[in-house]
Amino acid sequence: MRKIAILIFCLLQISITAKSQETKSENNLDLELGLGYNTLNWQVTSLNENVGLTRNGFAVLPSLKLKYSIKFSELRNNSMFELTPFVGYNMFGGKSKTESNGYKDIIRLQSFEIGVLPTFSLNHKVNLYGGVKGQYIFSAKNKSYGSILSPIDTDRNWETNDISDLIKDISFNIGAGFNYRINSFSLGIETWFGITNLSDTENLKIYENNYRLIIGYRIE
Repeated sequence: MRKIAILIFCLLQISITAKSQETKSENNLDLELGLGYNTLNWQVTSLNENVGLTRNGFAVLPSLKLKYSIKFSELRNNSMFELTPFVGYNMFGGKSKTESNGYKDIIRLQSFEIGVLPTFSLNHKVNLYGGVKGQYIFSAKNKSYGSILSPIDTDRNWETNDISDLIKDISFNIGAGFNYRINSFSLGIETWFGITNLSDTENLKIYENNYRLIIGYRIE
């Protein structure tokens, strides 16, 4: 199933690239910096009970995106429909609360992402969009403050461990957002919801949510 999804995704990107060659003079390039708040939702299943954990502590993580706007059709009221493929870098993850014994942890994942955003543009200023992206996760780290099993009076230190064996390499998201453009600059927000279980371990499900403030610059 995952291979089929990847194939469909690649074919979609190829068709968009072909369309962009037909309308080359109308294309525009955007560079966007994102500041994101992320959560990870964990659920461990067993014969006895299901245990859930949400890592939703506040932390700001960066993302960087290069978008290529392709005009498909002009609509009424000075509006148009565009397709916007993009590539980028994303850091995401989750920060736990502090447990009663003093334990806490921070999970940081890094990925390269590629996606497409069908976009409705009004007056070349307001842009509303939704879309899908896939990402290749090349780094997965867990920074923990001691052990979750240690008693409250334990001396604790921060330790960083590689958890790549627990996390899948490929995942997919759906998302939506909007931005407002002033000359060559834009400001907006977007959100992404994970539709792939990130866990590569049996009886463990991990899903991500991502909320970003986006600052963009158009290269015309």
